Amino acid sequence: MAHSTDRPPASCVDCLAWGVLHGRRCSACALWRHNKHRHEEGNCAGCGRTELIRKGYCRLCWNQARAEAIEARSGGESRQKAIASNFLDRVGAFHQLFFASMRITGSAKTTSDHRHRREAPRKPPPPPAWRPQDRWVQPKLFDLLRDFTRLDGDTNVDPGNPWLAWGIYLAHQIGEAHGWRRGTHYDVRRGLTIVLSCHAAGDVIRQSELFPAMRALKISVERVGEVLTAMGVFHDDRTPSFEKWLERKLDGLADGIRQPTEAWLRTMREGGPRTKPRDPATVWTHMGYLRPTLLAWSQRYDHLREVTRDDVVAALDALTGSRRSNLLASLRSLFAFAKKTGKIFRNPTRGIRVGQRPYGLAQRLSQDDVDRAAKAAINPAARLVLMLAAVHAARTSAIRNLLLDDLDLGNRRLTIAGRPRPIDEFSHQILLEWLDYRRTRWPNTANPHLLINQMSAHGVGPVSTIYFTKKLRGQAATLERLRVDRQLEEALIHGPDPLHLAAVFGLDPKTAIRYAENARALLVTMTEEQDPASRDEPKGPQPT
Repeated sequence: MAHSTDRPPASCVDCLAWGVLHGRRCSACALWRHNKHRHEEGNCAGCGRTELIRKGYCRLCWNQARAEAIEARSGGESRQKAIASNFLDRVGAFHQLFFASMRITGSAKTTSDHRHRREAPRKPPPPPAWRPQDRWVQPKLFDLLRDFTRLDGDTNVDPGNPWLAWGIYLAHQIGEAHGWRRGTHYDVRRGLTIVLSCHAAGDVIRQSELFPAMRALKISVERVGEVLTAMGVFHDDRTPSFEKWLERKLDGLADGIRQPTEAWLRTMREGGPRTKPRDPATVWTHMGYLRPTLLAWSQRYDHLREVTRDDVVAALDALTGSRRSNLLASLRSLFAFAKKTGKIFRNPTRGIRVGQRPYGLAQRLSQDDVDRAAKAAINPAARLVLMLAAVHAARTSAIRNLLLDDLDLGNRRLTIAGRPRPIDEFSHQILLEWLDYRRTRWPNTANPHLLINQMSAHGVGPVSTIYFTKKLRGQAATLERLRVDRQLEEALIHGPDPLHLAAVFGLDPKTAIRYAENARALLVTMTEEQDPASRDEPKGPQPT
């Protein structure tokens, strides 16, 4: 791992190793402290310091004994046995300091042994296995939760279980298709050995049973659950986050208002007759606008049908700007659904108009803000995201959904949201840098998306939206502002022409007109700043 050159070298407070540290301790000592269930605090029998010790000795003394054992051990005596028997008792005489994050190596024989082990061939794949034939089983009288944390993956196993053999074979197939690393294969196999050793036909493994056992062993619950789902023996018994959110938002509402509101929110989320399901963010936004108003009405009314037009107008008059228009849009949606389903007799929002929504004048980013954002992009992924937003005006959703098939380096074309874009030389260099890093970092990944990270490399889905917020956190030039700045720049250079903006960036006609008007206002402001006398010139014919 490359360390930052801005941090000066220092000495670890535990093992006294010298090097560029991320904190007060080296990475090995941080891991030593993380495994506190194996270590205890006390006085070291070798150096006498008060540290976390194992078998009476701190990590510094263990390193000293290891170094001497590597140099002196012979034949078939193991290194750990040589450390425990020969060197730990006299380790307090002196200590040879060492550099942090460097392996203690010994003779040429030891090095050749390590090289031989590294070059050993990989284990053969598991033999093919299929789902065991179903047969009649005695139904269980009580369905109790099992505690898989009590099982030992090394001793309490049944390797002859046909369900385990099938699960291991499926895990190998899925891992090869998704590009799992060797460590991931090993961890998933351990997890399957624990949960499938005693599995029988008709058994179901629940999320609440799987999570504690896998988390205790630091095994990916998602990967093991993916294999169990493919086997058809997994049941996710977690309460959906939407249900918890809905219970919180409906708390405090009158029953006659709560019921139609709940039905409206569920229909938006799940869909219904002649209604497509909406994005969860849309449901959250609508309820966020409505909740204060519904709580106020619940203090006076028992049912939604008691709300009148005057109540709606009074609620709107208390707000201004976008908050007023957003509340009216949410109320219209709620009352239209209630009228359609027979919850109310008359829609009180009918005929109420808010008027055209006023849009603010977007300003260009300063060059200093852009330079700071470019300096903050310190890795190939951040530079790729910055380039797509600042050069090609791509939205976050479009960047997430970019596929490798959308990239045509030979013809210098990049398809963003279904619209091909030419690739300039700067974009070409950034894309080549990212593709080289992607191929080196995840050589076996099967994810078809252009942008991936450590979490999505083992699957086929896009990265999360939180992934983008970390790239330019704390910067004035966010991805959204960089996108808007690029479109304004195009309008200022080529003229405020809505047709040109719609053709270049694939904008909606109304959005293109709004950007053109914004650019025209900026041009007028720039002209007045360059020629202040023009603001004082009289306009129209002058009397003689």
